[in-house]
Amino acid sequence: MQTSILNSFAFLHDNLDRLASAVIPLWHPLGFVSCVIDESPEKYVTRVHFWPPGERRVKNPDWPIHTHSYALRSLVLSGAVRDLQYRIETGDQWCIYTVNYYEGGSEIVRTSEKVNAVPEVDEIRHAGAKYEVPRGIFHQTQVPPDQAAVTVVSLSNHGPDTPKVLGTEQAEKYPYDRIQFEPNVFWNAVREAVECHLTNRCR
Repeated sequence: MQTSILNSFAFLHDNLDRLASAVIPLWHPLGFVSCVIDESPEKYVTRVHFWPPGERRVKNPDWPIHTHSYALRSLVLSGAVRDLQYRIETGDQWCIYTVNYYEGGSEIVRTSEKVNAVPEVDEIRHAGAKYEVPRGIFHQTQVPPDQAAVTVVSLSNHGPDTPKVLGTEQAEKYPYDRIQFEPNVFWNAVREAVECHLTNRCR
């Protein structure tokens, strides 16, 4: 099942007050703040991502290149993000880790597979831009630490593969507990980003 990213934005806009009073944002292992605002198991997930200015809380070790078991569609509401997508080739540059989820967190577990990652997409996506990352494609999203950005993301077209992360050959597994982010700061930034998108002030 595929969902429109514009429908995802409409859901955020129409339910903003209710979401702000009920949904708690969490730090994501990749260093930004993530908040699930709508989901249907095995069908779609809608999230809002926020990169707060001056702060990134990445997992240790910091390995940002990863895949999703969903197709990803993103709409940049404010700020700008760097969209990097990679082609995988035979090689020994990276080890592949699989992602396992449990209540309250996740862990990555090393496999025996090694690969090289070659950038195929390297684009700056400014406010107002929509872009996609196909299911199973290794990618990362960058925002400079001194800058802020807000995106709404739709994950749909779910597949059977577990998400993967590229890392170096170190320990066999790494856990990550997801920590709450200050809701008022998050939702104030989201409200401002929604207003910016509607008025085109952020473009």
